[in-house]
Amino acid sequence: MQKKVSILPIFLLLIFLSIIIFFFSQRGMFKEVGGVFEQAFMPLQRITFDLFHIGGGQSPEQMLREENASLLTQLAKQKEIEKENRALHDQFQITNPSPKKLLPARIIGQRNAEFIIDKGERDNVKTGQVVILKESVVGIITKISLHRAVIRSIANQSTSFTAQAVKTNALGVIYGRGEEDIIFGNVVQSDKLEEGDLVTTRGDIDNSGRGFPPDLIVGKIVSINKKASSLFQTAEIKSLLDFSKLETVFVLLN
Repeated sequence: MQKKVSILPIFLLLIFLSIIIFFFSQRGMFKEVGGVFEQAFMPLQRITFDLFHIGGGQSPEQMLREENASLLTQLAKQKEIEKENRALHDQFQITNPSPKKLLPARIIGQRNAEFIIDKGERDNVKTGQVVILKESVVGIITKISLHRAVIRSIANQSTSFTAQAVKTNALGVIYGRGEEDIIFGNVVQSDKLEEGDLVTTRGDIDNSGRGFPPDLIVGKIVSINKKASSLFQTAEIKSLLDFSKLETVFVLLN
């Protein structure tokens, strides 16, 4: 193991030489020699000063740790920017809904089947506006403040809207069941349902332009519950989105 080199003798030597130079310079003696000494030992003096004053009393190890922490913070921010740029690129490749009507927002909180985003009234966000990612519906804005808004996801127990199966055109109503459970219900027995078929919004926009527009993807059918004794059949829907991993979403402005 390499031994640590003590800098104390160097420091004492520097002090001794400084005293000699000061002594001779006060008496006008050896000015040229003193100047040579000062110039020769200036780098050593700077090194010694840095060693004794680095970081305002911080050790080199502490300075290195702080620098590493700063670099990691910058790297994390860079990765977040890259994620947002990818999300923006993917979203704006889609023509329906129109990219001109979309407001990107970051999810900053989640509770039950609700999300909190970093956009609010000052960003022209209003209650009743739909939130999407790519062509899939995430939910609808239910509460707003100046800089925040709450999204009630399509899996929320308070959610319900009309929907339609893509292949068979079966009509029904989407009901949230909490977490990520979604039911496609109120489908008459005569309509056909198929596992793997996509279910999209049918359109529930009110007079003010708020509500679910048509043709947004709700999810795909993963199971069907059909009983002869019942007037209606139901299907379990799985969203194409992983709600637990959502980061950037888009508010459909109106």
